[in-house]
Amino acid sequence: MTMQSSYWETNRVLSTADLLIVGGGFTGLSAAHFAYIKNPSFRITVVEKHPYGQSMASTRNAGFACFGSPTEILADIEFEGIEQALARVKIRYEGIQLWLEMFSAKDFDYAPDGGLEVFHSTESSIYEKTLDKLSLLNSELEHHIGCKGVFSPSYGINDSLCYGIGIAGEAGLHPGKLHSSLLSSLQSKPIAFINGIGIPPLEYWIKKKGVWHIPTASGWIISEYILLANNAGLSELTKNTVPGRGQVILTEPFNHGLPAGTFHAREGYMYFRTLGDRILLGGGRDAFRKQEESMKPIGTKEVKLYLEDYLTTHICPGQQVSIAEHWAGIMAFTNNQQKGLLSKYLEDKVLTAGRMGGMGVAIAPRAAQDAVHQLLS
Repeated sequence: MTMQSSYWETNRVLSTADLLIVGGGFTGLSAAHFAYIKNPSFRITVVEKHPYGQSMASTRNAGFACFGSPTEILADIEFEGIEQALARVKIRYEGIQLWLEMFSAKDFDYAPDGGLEVFHSTESSIYEKTLDKLSLLNSELEHHIGCKGVFSPSYGINDSLCYGIGIAGEAGLHPGKLHSSLLSSLQSKPIAFINGIGIPPLEYWIKKKGVWHIPTASGWIISEYILLANNAGLSELTKNTVPGRGQVILTEPFNHGLPAGTFHAREGYMYFRTLGDRILLGGGRDAFRKQEESMKPIGTKEVKLYLEDYLTTHICPGQQVSIAEHWAGIMAFTNNQQKGLLSKYLEDKVLTAGRMGGMGVAIAPRAAQDAVHQLLS
């Protein structure tokens, strides 16, 4: 049961700021970081709907520091053109580099073990077509991110997923520790944090003398500039954002025999990684697309069974595997499934930063940096 607000709660000023950041995930906290650097005298308030230390996606993802598998990039090129697709790969790569500039790798368990895209035994033609494009992809990536030979022919991991393409420079990380590192770095600065507060849609906001007044269940929030950095939460505030739930399972410890690293399959719709003697597996959204356009961060039985079947049929065939944990996070896409829309003005001094197409871990700091520059310059 939701507790009703009192008159005393709603009729007060909860916060007055120069910059209000809606969203306490990677993008929102990174935006606070860059906004403080740009103007240390700014009054900055970060509002997050969820409890302290939690978010819809930043603390509930699979922990991939990735910039795109070959088949995913090729699919994006076919859908929206090579320049837009590769420009986004560049943003992802630069975002990962920003994390490494902001924090020590050991602070968030950054593990540059490399990645591998795997192909099923029935996907030999797809594999061969992808191999034919590797020279083009490597040339483009060298131009865009300055890295040579990112993709290379390799082997799969077993008889089921028997073909592979290596991905140099890919890594895993601990998103919970990265989120905590961000929070810790901001707590020593004059930045206000408010958790458990929902922001209503724009039609309820009031503008007085160039300053926004936003009513919430706990009081008014007043700010001149507003950055909506709540990614999937934008679907509750704007009309061009579609949520996409991503579900993840984590095994109990067992002798899986896989090398350390991150793995992709089916244009990035399936992904798994090693966590020591455990395997973390996520995805399947393409098989449950409409069902997974949900804002409920709760795993479903259907997707859990689907992931378990993929695990025991393709990743660890013939092995007994027990599942220790199952959770879900909410990603954000545009309503036409394009991945490129990050920043957009909704009103004067109101900017969005989101719709990261499932790559928020990599994109977030770069998108935040750009949004702060755009909004406050």
